[in-house]
Amino acid sequence: MTKGRTGWLRVPVGRGSTGWATRGHCRKVLLIVHNVTSVTRLLDVLPLFRDDLRVQLLATCTGSSPFQSGVCELLTRVGVPVLPWDQALHTPVNLALAASFGGEIHDIQGDLVIISHGMGYNKRLRRPETGDRRPETGDRRPETGDR
Repeated sequence: MTKGRTGWLRVPVGRGSTGWATRGHCRKVLLIVHNVTSVTRLLDVLPLFRDDLRVQLLATCTGSSPFQSGVCELLTRVGVPVLPWDQALHTPVNLALAASFGGEIHDIQGDLVIISHGMGYNKRLRRPETGDRRPETGDRRPETGDR
């Protein structure tokens, strides 16, 4: 799978990686990142998987967002192996998590879950209430009331 593909990871998911793995039969969970905002949201759910030895966490960046500055640095600090996008598209995973709809995320080989990446992202806006603006609403005659 990785032959001739520059930049592809050989461990923990490349061809022949099982010989190098310290634990086998792990479920693969892929974090699909678009920008720093989506990374920070995915970091909120990371503790659900981080300490589970049955799960191999992976990350990838779609390259679809113009706001990618700082993404690589943040993922490196987290310590999750980062797959190039092309390799992620060719790597079967048990679950893929994204916090944005950008990129070719539906081409990922595995179940895909999209979570909101912030307040209002998936929120439906209410129609503003217009009130009653008919001229006869209320009583505006000068003789109304006690003056």
